[in-house]
Amino acid sequence: MRVTVPEELYFITFPQNVSWSKDSVNSEVATYGSNAPYLTYGTTKLRNLSLGSCLFEGFSNGMAIEGNIRELESAMQMVITEFGSASPYCWNAYAGGKWYGTYIIQSVNVQEQMRDMAGNATRANVDIKLQEVPAYQVNSGVDVTAQAIQGAADEKYAESLEKNQKKNDQKGGQDGKVADQNKAEGGGSDKTNKDGASTPGKPTGSVQFE
Repeated sequence: MRVTVPEELYFITFPQNVSWSKDSVNSEVATYGSNAPYLTYGTTKLRNLSLGSCLFEGFSNGMAIEGNIRELESAMQMVITEFGSASPYCWNAYAGGKWYGTYIIQSVNVQEQMRDMAGNATRANVDIKLQEVPAYQVNSGVDVTAQAIQGAADEKYAESLEKNQKKNDQKGGQDGKVADQNKAEGGGSDKTNKDGASTPGKPTGSVQFE
């Protein structure tokens, strides 16, 4: 039986256990001769959210909840997007009126508590584990870290940069003339001091070691 992926999923009661964790990528580098190792910090990970003891209830009305469980499982399916790529469904997670973010479903654990004479579940507790998804992947599907981001400088700041660049260019031209003049005067040759070390030649008029 083919199950249509629902737009929304509801439980009879709020999840009784809501927990999340947020880790980072870091490591200690052992430095020889030191009692304080060097710490490297790579990145901050996304949230891992757990919704525990979510209730599917049909026993009170004499109804099976197999359809609800299948809908929950179908929320984990991969679909083909309009761009031709495979993508999982992303879900906004709520507990009551509190929003926890946007996630994909990692795993679903179903514990059937009651069944009818045909073996269909009429009451079940469900535990769901979810992985947070970055906003840019949800909105566009494009990893912004793989693209160059260009920005426009303030107009006054751009003018200041241009003036400074012209000053640097003029200064560089003058430095070049001085270097050429020194070379023509013979101050650019290397000499050797008494210890045998090579000492760069300096412009005429400066003190040199002979």
